[in-house]
Amino acid sequence: APIRPAEMSCAASTVFGRPVALTARRGAPASRRASSLRCEAAGIKTGKAVWRGENTKEVGNGEGFETEFLFDLGGETPAPVNGLRFKKDSEVVTVTIPRPLGIVFEEKLDGIYQKIVVDEVIEGSNASKADVKVGDVLRITTAVFNVPGVIDVTAWLNPPKSSNCKAFYVADQKPFDKVMDAIKSHAVPVDTPDGPMEVEEVGLVLERPTA
Repeated sequence: APIRPAEMSCAASTVFGRPVALTARRGAPASRRASSLRCEAAGIKTGKAVWRGENTKEVGNGEGFETEFLFDLGGETPAPVNGLRFKKDSEVVTVTIPRPLGIVFEEKLDGIYQKIVVDEVIEGSNASKADVKVGDVLRITTAVFNVPGVIDVTAWLNPPKSSNCKAFYVADQKPFDKVMDAIKSHAVPVDTPDGPMEVEEVGLVLERPTA
């Protein structure tokens, strides 16, 4: 089923593709291994689910920076995300990866905070071809979000159904399982005027240490 987190944003989607569901198994402490299942239904992919915007500014007396990201959620204009802070000695990486991904994520402690890190990139996988690297920190992922129908006084006898749409999910300080659920949610078809269609790609915002 699609997830319904509060920290998610979405827009009605007209860009679709093929999902691949992730399955998790326990490995080392605080880690999960995700493998993927291929779906044979045809779909449409954008090739660019997320990209970096033009707005960047230094914060914390030069100790870091904030930058803007734009997500293609199928609306007339991209959905902006602002205020995400990065360390000064890091590189911002945005990737759009067809499913299956081929990434093993691990939860690690960074001071007093938890972060989700790429622990392994499967050789020859789509993530490998997208140049995802071990040590990259997951900051945002695209997802599929279930949106309740709008109800007003004229619709109480026949309330509108909820719908599934493309969305993004900020991973910072979220439970590991919730973030993995957001990635797995791409297996849920999104609703369109032509019927349910399947999301074929995943957009990720990663922070790559350079020091």
